[in-house]
Amino acid sequence: MISQASPGPLLVAAGSSPLTDEAPPPWLAETTTSANRAGEWRISPEEVELLSGAADDNYAIDQQFGANRLWRPTRAHLLWTHHMIDRGIYDDALGQRLHALAGKLTTSLGWFCYDAGLQTQARQYFSEALNAANYTSDDVLASRTLSNMARQAVDLNKGREAVRFAKLGQRHAELWNAPSRVTALLAIREAQGHARVGDVFNCEAAIKRAWQEWEHGDHELDPDWAHFLNLAELTCLEGMCRLDLGQVARAQDLLARSEALQDVAHSRNRGMCLGRLSVAAVQNGDVDHGLAAATQALRLVESGMSSTRTTAQLTIVHDGLIPHRRARGVGDLLEQIRTHVA
Repeated sequence: MISQASPGPLLVAAGSSPLTDEAPPPWLAETTTSANRAGEWRISPEEVELLSGAADDNYAIDQQFGANRLWRPTRAHLLWTHHMIDRGIYDDALGQRLHALAGKLTTSLGWFCYDAGLQTQARQYFSEALNAANYTSDDVLASRTLSNMARQAVDLNKGREAVRFAKLGQRHAELWNAPSRVTALLAIREAQGHARVGDVFNCEAAIKRAWQEWEHGDHELDPDWAHFLNLAELTCLEGMCRLDLGQVARAQDLLARSEALQDVAHSRNRGMCLGRLSVAAVQNGDVDHGLAAATQALRLVESGMSSTRTTAQLTIVHDGLIPHRRARGVGDLLEQIRTHVA
């Protein structure tokens, strides 16, 4: 039951359960209804608002704890939303809200799968979200989704693809006069792609654009999904670019500054920052600070962080510390990391 105002039908699987991991994506799942087919299921605005609020709540949880435990419930919400679209009765205005909600849930689901290490599923959901954005001329959704796709492409070592996604996102951003926070995000996504392929010139130019846009400050039109890009995060993302370019001293300085600025609400990003700070410090010959950063990142995982990306970063940290395993404290930390990432 979604809302007391309108009980609606219950989902009944056609074949295997539509909520299993092996089920088809929600927009292809075949469902029937236990309600009388002669009856009417009128969708209320409150039901749509409830699902939209749940999506926002899950996004906030992701920022603090990671997304390993979020993609399944979000998939269920998306399945229900498509069921409402296909089976419910609503006017045009509410129909537009339902389709917008489906797009929002689809790109969020892609991001949650990405953070959970489910890269194939993430790309599938991102692609569907982009299709939905193009079908409904939703340039805001397109900008958000392409930013997500650019970030994933960097992690998959597809720097050129990341640049293409970021630039396409920038073109969509122009169509809705996106605020500076969004254009800064897309610029730093482009910079990350250039950094991954070692293109110093274009990376520097994109970083400069990102900071120029950021300096315009907050705007009332800043979308919720871009609020994570605060000073700490933009500093961290530049530090990641510097690390990919081999500028390890500069990367260590930026990542250390970012880590000091991070807050509890963005603990997952702090964990990612600490992992990269550890890598940068070790590569810069500062093993003590690398060990300290890695220890803090591990403590976040031990405290309940649920992000495959964060634990994968610990694996990189582990491998970087192996040559220094005889240094004080390193051997013990390596053993602790192996315990958590095994």
